[in-house]
Amino acid sequence: MKKIISVFLILTIVALGFCACSSKPSNRISERNITKTVGVIFDALKEFDTKTIKTYVDSDTLDIILTYASKKEQFRKLGVAMFENITYEIKEVDLDGQTVTLSVKNKDLTKVAADYTADLLSRYSGLTGMMELAKSITDDAWLNSNLAVLTEGIKNAEIKSEPVEIKIHFEQKKDRLFFGFTESAEDAVSGGALTEIKKIISSGVF
Repeated sequence: MKKIISVFLILTIVALGFCACSSKPSNRISERNITKTVGVIFDALKEFDTKTIKTYVDSDTLDIILTYASKKEQFRKLGVAMFENITYEIKEVDLDGQTVTLSVKNKDLTKVAADYTADLLSRYSGLTGMMELAKSITDDAWLNSNLAVLTEGIKNAEIKSEPVEIKIHFEQKKDRLFFGFTESAEDAVSGGALTEIKKIISSGVF
């Protein structure tokens, strides 16, 4: 009987410990909660977990890609390739100013994304081309062949030699802490890729 009770207690302790570790971050502004939420965000970026990213991050460019990634697996795989090698370090948490300063390092994806964007825009130029491209990005066969090229280029890119420092503002929502990614933050976390993708967006494809 004592052994059964002991086993039960151990299982209960383990279960409680697991629940504590896997619980969602609190919406209370504290250094601990900010650190925890930042960790959740970067883990979600690596897996390109669209639901979690949208829950905690405000980012114009990411929002567009996340919308497509929630519908098309090819875009989710692109997101994983873009962020799976990202690392970060929290340098400072400013509770009064509600900002967190991060040192971020990822692959250098500027040239890969720029070359891909230039090629895409050259193949789909003008209003007719943009309309054709807008239609193509909903087609699985087109996505499989075209996004595979970009994804492969991202996988072959080199890690940046130096990290980039960014400052992200956060605010307290009703049920969570919410982090706003500026253009410079988007650029840093994506290794320059999101800046180039914005060129496609500004061309009216999305």
